[in-house]
Amino acid sequence: MRCTLPVCSKGLFWRDFPNTRLVTLNREKALNALNLEMVREMSLAYFHEHHPKGDNALFVVKGMGEKSFCAGGDIVMITTDNSVVNEFFYREYQLNHRILTMPNPQVSLWNGYVMGGGVGISVHGRYRVASERAIFAMPENGIGLFPDVGASWFLPRLKLPGFGLYLGLTGGRVKGADLVHLGLATHYVPAASFEQLEDRLCHIEDSTKVDACLNEFAVKDLPPFTLEEHRPLIEKVFTLKDTSTVEDVMGSLAADGGEFARTAISTMEKLSPTSLKLALKMQQMGAKATDPAEVFSTDYVGAIRTHACGDFPEGVRALLIDKTKDPKWNPGKLSDVTPEHLAKFFEPLGPDMRKWHPTEPY
Repeated sequence: MRCTLPVCSKGLFWRDFPNTRLVTLNREKALNALNLEMVREMSLAYFHEHHPKGDNALFVVKGMGEKSFCAGGDIVMITTDNSVVNEFFYREYQLNHRILTMPNPQVSLWNGYVMGGGVGISVHGRYRVASERAIFAMPENGIGLFPDVGASWFLPRLKLPGFGLYLGLTGGRVKGADLVHLGLATHYVPAASFEQLEDRLCHIEDSTKVDACLNEFAVKDLPPFTLEEHRPLIEKVFTLKDTSTVEDVMGSLAADGGEFARTAISTMEKLSPTSLKLALKMQQMGAKATDPAEVFSTDYVGAIRTHACGDFPEGVRALLIDKTKDPKWNPGKLSDVTPEHLAKFFEPLGPDMRKWHPTEPY
């Protein structure tokens, strides 16, 4: 079976097989973090340079190396170069929406870090294959952003009550087979089998046989859910309600007093107060949304606002540029994040700014 020569950039390349397009994130030293060039290239692969099989082609996405599928967006680039901010988020969320709504099946091979932007280009696809090395997280509250890339669409819809808000507020990590237990991954396959699985998917006869192929490689008897012992507390404290507040969540954790609860409080106390309240509000909105485009549009406005007048640049400075790890959040207390302050991050963009659209080119 013949395949085409790869279409390349420094950070990403794709290669077409008779029934499959293999997309490889190629910034191994940067943990395959997405920069603007990569997002532009992915836009070509998903919107413009069509596979000969069209809507019937299978997309397979992987990260170069074993350490990381994709550790997120290149947030240092985003926060230090104002010229790329709008285009990066616009194109990124278009890709996320496209992957969620396109007729083509997509298989993402989760090996190593799957975080932030890496979640966005994979979790919305039909199949997510996790290895024992997979480490999932949405840690954006720690850099003054919020769980974006459509997180407010998929987190409130996880299998187990409370876990979506728990992950969205704390940035907690989920590993290996636990991703299948939560419904974040669809299959659990040992990392040692990934190369063979990739080869089979690239040479699959047609996309109707993807399920059978994945089931052949997947572990049938999953390891136990390692968060099971904390499940009652997470369900009790983090189950999403219209009346939920971050203060109530932290108060309930304090009342519990156990080690898991204390760790969650300690983690949340270090995060941006504005981001925490944004994350909760967005999940409350996303849980009610009937069209995922609503969620991505809200994400876009929020991302632009947090960059322009929020904690995002300060969080990146403290954690990744100067590495002082002492961000000066503004406001610095949850009690100072008023409804009026929070409302600024949902205000429509001005007439001179491009509005997000799922298909209109940037």
